[in-house]
Amino acid sequence: MERLTTRITMRLITGDDRSRDLDVDWTYRTDDPHAVELDFAPFQPGAVWLLSRDLLMAGLDAPAGEGDVHVAPFDDTRVLIALEGRDGIALLAAPAAAVSGLLAATARLVPPGAEGGATDWDQGLKDLLAA
Repeated sequence: MERLTTRITMRLITGDDRSRDLDVDWTYRTDDPHAVELDFAPFQPGAVWLLSRDLLMAGLDAPAGEGDVHVAPFDDTRVLIALEGRDGIALLAAPAAAVSGLLAATARLVPPGAEGGATDWDQGLKDLLAA
């Protein structure tokens, strides 16, 4: 399994004077090739979101998402990510170049469309049956 982690500073947009920058660790693992993990531990311990890599890729160019996660380009330099949880919605802005760079690196590890070949289905079934 290969792992790629990068820290991206995101802006938590609150609409008032409490907006702040958050350092978020973005992690991609080849054993879970459809997902990108966002770890907000420095801001809120235990706050980890798994986002679809395809959703992030689509959201760089046009609004994308249903349900709890939405991604959309904001301007030429930022992408907006809305995360809805039980406590409300967090609206975050991330540098589009940093997100695009991370996604390009993930595509070099596992090209889009080739995720099925990177998945260990036997181990996944064992994990499921052991739960």
